[in-house]
Amino acid sequence: MYLYWVKKQRLLDPDLGEYISFGIGVWDLRAGTKPLLFIPDASTDGKAVLNLAIRCTLGRLDPCQLMDVVEDFLC
Repeated sequence: MYLYWVKKQRLLDPDLGEYISFGIGVWDLRAGTKPLLFIPDASTDGKAVLNLAIRCTLGRLDPCQLMDVVEDFLC
């Protein structure tokens, strides 16, 4: 089973300055404690990223599809 999680990040952009963003990652609960994949700076909307992580976990999304799902989420 895969668990999708959200990480709050404090980032710095040369034009925007400092800002808060949220990334999404995935763990394989059968394989140990290291994340399989993490996509940083997915959105500045933490609630939206959290909802995406919950939907990915409940929908048992395969990690190889996460990048496509995040791209669709951003459109």
